[in-house]
Amino acid sequence: FLAVIISAHSVLNMFDRLSSQNAKSRPVSRGGATPYHRRESFIPQANRGKQFKWLIYENNGSYNGWFDWLPIWMRVGYFSPFVIVSLMFFHSAIFWYRPQPLHFEATVYETVISGKEVDYFLGRMPKTAAADLSIFLWGIIVVAHAKMTLGSIGAFPISFTGWSWLLLSSRAGIEFAAWAATTHEFLALGKLLAMIGSSIRLVAITNACVVCTIWNFILFPIIYFFSIPAGEKRRSFLKFNFGFFMTNIHVLNFPMAIINTVYGSQIRLFTFSDLWVAYLVICLYSIVYYFVMDRMGMHFYPIFCPRSAFCVGSIFGVLGLYYYLFLKWNELILLRM
Repeated sequence: FLAVIISAHSVLNMFDRLSSQNAKSRPVSRGGATPYHRRESFIPQANRGKQFKWLIYENNGSYNGWFDWLPIWMRVGYFSPFVIVSLMFFHSAIFWYRPQPLHFEATVYETVISGKEVDYFLGRMPKTAAADLSIFLWGIIVVAHAKMTLGSIGAFPISFTGWSWLLLSSRAGIEFAAWAATTHEFLALGKLLAMIGSSIRLVAITNACVVCTIWNFILFPIIYFFSIPAGEKRRSFLKFNFGFFMTNIHVLNFPMAIINTVYGSQIRLFTFSDLWVAYLVICLYSIVYYFVMDRMGMHFYPIFCPRSAFCVGSIFGVLGLYYYLFLKWNELILLRM
């Protein structure tokens, strides 16, 4: 797989060099400036104020100066045509290759109805339900604590880390609600909630795994050594990274996501319906990242810079990684069933 990506990068690089050489070899007119060349723009001046502007803010593609450390070409300019084609292909595939029908086992509902749950917490609540309630409440506590202590977490909800935390907390809350509704004989509601919670199990654990791995072993070292000058700022960033909030969303998120998805008494094997949901979440986030955050000047993930043809490798690398993890989670589940 890596060999394919490297080969593709080599071809794209060669294409860029050939295009540059052809541009240099084109004949140059020696007839002097023409009216066409002298025009400042061939959009009528009366309509210039109505032109669509990609950047929402006049910030050279760096929101609040956070991304000044990135080269200007990575922040401003046209998207690579290779990236555009890749995104069109991916987004179209999400629509055309949706499993028919989508099916998600209502595991929590079926367990309650069958009476198979035998492991209780304090004799009243199944341990699986108690764990889901704890994860859900802890997810709320962490975000509320960050809001009170940090003052602003505005970028968190639109970051991939924020989406990951929201998904793992929501999955736990929804499946706990499914248990509560089914136990109190709201059967239709319980079954519906159980199916919804079940549908986001794969994407919750996979996103948490990706966030934990990429942040701690790729993004954090890059930011620490290359974007923050040595001294007090670097020490402050280190302290912030290992604080309560960042430790939860980048380290503890993974073990929290494992509970009741690949470890527990109500686990189930994932299907292509689950994989489709995971890809759908990636698709939706790519829309937010490339068509909202990029326009605001937020470039949290430079390896997905749409102005570089190499981004194609990153995009399909992530899709391949999700499929690989989909297979590995099922292998782990089979060992525990």
